[in-house]
Amino acid sequence: MTRFRALLVVCLVLGAGGLAAEQSPDQRRLNIESFEKVWTTIRDKHWDPKLGGLDWQAIHDEFRPQIEAANSRAQVRSLMDSMVSRLGQSHFAIIPVEVYKEIEPQPKPNKDTEKPGSEVPRTGSEPGAKPKAKESSGSPPPAPDKSSTESRAASDVFVAGTPGFDVCVVDGEALVTSVDPASPASAKEVRSGWQLLKIDGKALAPILRQVGESFKESSMKDRMMLRAVVSRLEGKVGEAIRVEFLTGEDKIVELEIPRAEPKGARARFGHLPVQNVWFESRKLDGAGYIAFNIFLDPANLMVAFEKAVRSFMQADGVIIDLRGNPGGIGVMAMGMAGWFIDRPDQRLGVMHTRQTSLKFVVTPRVETYSGPLAILVDGGSASTSEIFAGGMKDLGRARIFGALTPGAALPSVVEELPNGDRFQYAFANYISEGGKALEGNGVSPDVEVIPTREALRRGRDPVIEAALDWIRAQKKPL
Repeated sequence: MTRFRALLVVCLVLGAGGLAAEQSPDQRRLNIESFEKVWTTIRDKHWDPKLGGLDWQAIHDEFRPQIEAANSRAQVRSLMDSMVSRLGQSHFAIIPVEVYKEIEPQPKPNKDTEKPGSEVPRTGSEPGAKPKAKESSGSPPPAPDKSSTESRAASDVFVAGTPGFDVCVVDGEALVTSVDPASPASAKEVRSGWQLLKIDGKALAPILRQVGESFKESSMKDRMMLRAVVSRLEGKVGEAIRVEFLTGEDKIVELEIPRAEPKGARARFGHLPVQNVWFESRKLDGAGYIAFNIFLDPANLMVAFEKAVRSFMQADGVIIDLRGNPGGIGVMAMGMAGWFIDRPDQRLGVMHTRQTSLKFVVTPRVETYSGPLAILVDGGSASTSEIFAGGMKDLGRARIFGALTPGAALPSVVEELPNGDRFQYAFANYISEGGKALEGNGVSPDVEVIPTREALRRGRDPVIEAALDWIRAQKKPL
């Protein structure tokens, strides 16, 4: 059910969490090795071989003696952060191991399965990606295996289980936004609008305050706060989780909810990890409504998308709900855009790598939908979701509703350093068709709509309501 799962990125430089005591000789050695790995990775993998004109060797020679003389982990992290900040770019950061574990705890795998993380999706930009499993939110998809999608038995791979409800974070409160009718949460009568107070006995309020304060100046704030909640809800399928809620009647209840496999069908594309992918479409007050959880499984998702759009050709408008969608395979955005743009030579933007530049050119379909198009986004809409929404907005083809996206369009990976910390780096750059970098800025909605607890309690979705109001206003009088 979890529309908001996985796929988050730390783009704020964090230097806290180090030890005040002097480091041992072994720790000094690991710190030096970590410094060298960070420096070499940037030199060899940054999309701009000239690094914007920086003398990278001189920067190495400047920082190396300071790293050797550093007496604490905090000092080492601060120095490496300072070196990385010379790039002046996001998606390059040192993540202390303590912070990484807090935001992205790894669930335990099922018996006899692969280690957690080896099959957790890492599309786009987020912590947890394995060093040899790089995926780009905008790069061409890798060559597929024998079939572009393959179902796996439950014992083959690790898939994180969920209690079966979606969440959002509003004003520092974690709220249930929807509940899968077939989920364990539904069986326990969990309802939209309920506030999560504790997960397995740990209060969420102080965690959300800490994360919110750390990211208060970052467009990633909402996304990181959300991840701090979702990562605690996920875990081994069949394992129960204790959640304390504040109900719609302001009563505190604690429920033990088993985790179940997320809705959707397991899919594998090429070398990308297995992921449950779901798609839904329906008529909604005269408009067509489309939602899906990730840009993956193109063999099935693109067919379902085409079928839905064709069925909505006479609708008053179309709504594409990308809230909580972390992105995925970038080229899918071009194919989807082609159903709404009838002009040739249009593009969503350009992604630059060290080897080449990829233009996100839209190829119009023979039959396109020309009516009002609304795209819904929030702090969980990242990567390809931002490329699609931002590009369609720049082309003047869609109106955007919801909240500012996290500005996490760059494809990046996170690798473990010898000293245990993590290093995140990007290997491509993306410029929207409007000439702006989405990274660190995000896509600003044309109409900002933030859900409230009261609205959710009443079963309302203010973002969808705003989109429908706009679509009705565009309807030409008879």
